[in-house]
Amino acid sequence: MADTSSSLYKVAIASTDGESVNQHYGKSEKFYIYSIDDEVGYDLTEERLVQAVCQNGSHIIEEMNKSVSQFLDCKYIAASRIGDGALSVMNKNGITGMELPGSIDDAILKIWKYNRIQNLF
Repeated sequence: MADTSSSLYKVAIASTDGESVNQHYGKSEKFYIYSIDDEVGYDLTEERLVQAVCQNGSHIIEEMNKSVSQFLDCKYIAASRIGDGALSVMNKNGITGMELPGSIDDAILKIWKYNRIQNLF
């Protein structure tokens, strides 16, 4: 029997309206958390409120670490924009950040395809 544990994961989406990926990671105060099963589909499981960490383009590394730590249960974070500092902290924590502006459905489809390809290797 194949191991299906890698086909279950969570994605955090930076959005103001729950319809589109329309927020910069560091400026977002709300993330929509989706549980994805590569074999079945996806469901919205939570709306997570956080404190925005971007202050006029500058960041404090401790605050960025704290911000990313709120998503350690997620494999991916999608936003309209993600700065290099945030991407670096995400990568150090095993999270893949993706800039995917547009509809949430399209972003999840792209993440699903990316995850499937990653699991081939």
